[in-house]
Amino acid sequence: MRRPIARKLALRLFAAFTAAFALLLAGTYYSFRREAILKGVQYLKLLVGVYSDIIMHEAHTENVPADLSFYRRFNYFGEYLCSWYRVDYIYAYVPDLENGTITYISVSRNRNKFGDLSRDHMGGVTEKHTLTPEELKVWNGEIAFGTSGNVRFEEATDVIMLLKDDFGNKVMVGAATHTNDLQEEVKNGFVVIALFIIFIAAVLSGLLYVLMRRMVSEPASRISEQMSEYISEGKKSAIKLESDGDDEFAMIADAFNKMTEDIDKYIIDIARLGRDKERQQAEVDIATDIQKGFLPSGYASLANCIVKAVMKPARHIGGDLYYYIELDAARTMAVVADVSGKGISSAMFMVMTLTLIRQFARMGYSPSEILRNVNDHLSEKNPKMMFVTAFVGIYDSSVATFTYANAGHNPPYLIHGRPVMLDGTQGTPLGIFQDEEYSERTVRMEEGDSVFLYTDGISEAVNASGEFYGTSRLEKTLEDTAVTAGRGYVNAVDASVRAFTDGTEQNDDITMLVLRARENTVLELDYDIKEFGAIREILFASGLPENLLMELCIAAEECFVNICSYAFEGPVPEGEKILFSFEYADKVEMRFTDGGRPFDPRHDLPDAEEYDIDNSVGGLGRLIAFSIADSVDYERLDGKNILTITKSVN
Repeated sequence: MRRPIARKLALRLFAAFTAAFALLLAGTYYSFRREAILKGVQYLKLLVGVYSDIIMHEAHTENVPADLSFYRRFNYFGEYLCSWYRVDYIYAYVPDLENGTITYISVSRNRNKFGDLSRDHMGGVTEKHTLTPEELKVWNGEIAFGTSGNVRFEEATDVIMLLKDDFGNKVMVGAATHTNDLQEEVKNGFVVIALFIIFIAAVLSGLLYVLMRRMVSEPASRISEQMSEYISEGKKSAIKLESDGDDEFAMIADAFNKMTEDIDKYIIDIARLGRDKERQQAEVDIATDIQKGFLPSGYASLANCIVKAVMKPARHIGGDLYYYIELDAARTMAVVADVSGKGISSAMFMVMTLTLIRQFARMGYSPSEILRNVNDHLSEKNPKMMFVTAFVGIYDSSVATFTYANAGHNPPYLIHGRPVMLDGTQGTPLGIFQDEEYSERTVRMEEGDSVFLYTDGISEAVNASGEFYGTSRLEKTLEDTAVTAGRGYVNAVDASVRAFTDGTEQNDDITMLVLRARENTVLELDYDIKEFGAIREILFASGLPENLLMELCIAAEECFVNICSYAFEGPVPEGEKILFSFEYADKVEMRFTDGGRPFDPRHDLPDAEEYDIDNSVGGLGRLIAFSIADSVDYERLDGKNILTITKSVN
């Protein structure tokens, strides 16, 4: 049974919110419990002081000794303090140091907790007790407060102090309360706070569930059901998805409505064809248009990477697809998939798969979560039991990682000097079984590394002898291209496959996608024309289109040769270098920095129409370079000439 997205998000939020605050409350609770004990000691000191001051005031006023009979008159006052201030005991005793005993002259307890006093602890009772070192210090007046250390108040925190009346009598007065009482107050307060936090978490989760159900689950379910119904039951233009609003679901609905209109029109046209061959060809054309219409451009220069892809359909259209999307400035997703079957059904299933992948990627799901949710949607209504193998990977340049998951597809390769297969996450193809789980792995991907994704149209390409191209030849081609810093893995593999098949008819779609982690390069070069080879190598390793690379090489060579030849009138100073930087995204930027004499190469350019190649001197190289560029900038900064050439990628 498919689990709604809104319910999943709401439960996850509730669990995460509750767990986080439970940990916070636990830590705070133990900290406050300890603090409560420390505060309790201070509280008892204050209470003993108040009780002692009142007793001594009354004894002084009446001019009587503070003995057993005097304290018995004030037992009611001790019980009042115990009840009012919620302590367990207030007591007074006189020690006999020679015999090792103490005599209670007053013991009051909290009647709300203990009832009447037992005879063992009433005034006048003597018991064995040797004063502890801390009690002796209090008795001798060395410290003001201490703890009794005897066992008459079990598991209690107690504080004692020394009293002297006007007649020289000395009495130890103390107050005690159980530690559990102090901790219980803290616990009760925290239970109330915890219940309130759980209530708030439940309310927020409920609101999130309602919001996500209206904004995501219901539109996604409605679109998915109607797409499935259209594919499985062959309904025509009676199905129209609602496209109110300007969100991504409205865009998907508009695209689907337009697609169904086009398909219905094509189907009507097909019905008019008189021969089976024409009908089959028309179906192939429709599927081809659908397939190609949903694929992004074969080349893109994104913020954190360069993407190059190609899809070469076979004579009978299949269901290959590639896709990439820039999730944010640091993360880019790449997808390669292969749908079972051929024709319109295959193309429609491909469109549905791609729509779901894009939807869940934009919601922030990881590769394994994307595959799991797409599988649940596809397998819910799939009467023709179609399926799709897919590989989903996300490159995150902020942490230099590539995270991926695989649903029965060919494992791609991470190329870092040599190709390494990204295996270990092989899962079930999408659309067959519900509630499938897909494992996920993360590998290190540094600047300049590439990921090569492909479909089985490459490994299963067949030559005239019936021999398969295989993965061994593919790995060898990738490794040779990486070692020789070739012009791109897509071009190299395509050339290798064509040479292997040698004109044999292509029996399956061939799809490749290369995602190359962007690297910004700065070279330090000598004032020597031979050094230009390093610039050429950097340019051709970028994976930019071949025609653009040729133009960039011409412009870069003309500028570099001009600097080497004319920057200095005499010998080049020792340690002086030419700096070359190369950056590209939606445009290419080449920057030359030299320490030669000031010279703005944009000035005194010759007229191209009047230039006499036999008699004119200088300027032609600059003219050629600047005509190739979209813009040329120059500045003199800190004794350096800085020349910047910009060229659009598109």
